[in-house]
Amino acid sequence: MNEQWALADDETFLAAVEEAAWPGECFGHREHVRLAWMYLRRHGLEAGSARIRDTIQRYATALGAPGKYHETLTWAWCVYVDHALRGPSRCETFPAFLEANPELLDSRLLARHYQRETLDAPEARRERMAPDLAPLPSGARPSSQRSP
Repeated sequence: MNEQWALADDETFLAAVEEAAWPGECFGHREHVRLAWMYLRRHGLEAGSARIRDTIQRYATALGAPGKYHETLTWAWCVYVDHALRGPSRCETFPAFLEANPELLDSRLLARHYQRETLDAPEARRERMAPDLAPLPSGARPSSQRSP
């Protein structure tokens, strides 16, 4: 990763992603988690996840990959980050948050909750799919699975 981007503060990072100025090759799993951390802290799970969806969709489209967005993965990671935010560690910085929640850096974490076939299904890209192996940590359910 370019050192300029690696050292970006939170507001610079967020503005660059929202403007699609953050280099695509520098936007990996850690940056997705950082984006979730920022939006969920400010807006909560439902509103924050909607902002993340919109931002990632715009970002991917601007980078020429409009079909790359995946609703189920985004939602599940938002649930994990939200769960960590509601935990005992009240971290004011993203590095401190990751230090308190290192499991969030494991991009394979969702394999505990979803079969590969479920995540590979086209509908999982378009809508939130319920976990088919184990519940997500907070007990949050996809919108289509919520009680009336």
